[in-house]
Amino acid sequence: MSNVIELVLFKVKEGISEQQLLSTSDEINKGFLSLQKGFLSRKLAKNEDNWTDIVLWETMEDALNAMKAAEHSSVSMPFFQCIEESSCELQHFTVAKSY
Repeated sequence: MSNVIELVLFKVKEGISEQQLLSTSDEINKGFLSLQKGFLSRKLAKNEDNWTDIVLWETMEDALNAMKAAEHSSVSMPFFQCIEESSCELQHFTVAKSY
């Protein structure tokens, strides 16, 4: 069974500071993502105005279940509210090979 990479590309809403984003990112990681079945790791990265959230899951089922649960989680909402919705692009990739 191959792991799954969840890749989310996004921009932060105007008026949201980097510190606000990072604080809410800490909250969603600690209070939601890290508690989900199949969660392996997460990286949040940026270049100029673009951000990417990279989450490694054990299986596609784990990734999809967590995504559904996040939609109803009060812990997730502050992070999601920092994201410019029209800029958000989510993709899942099955790991073909690890080095």
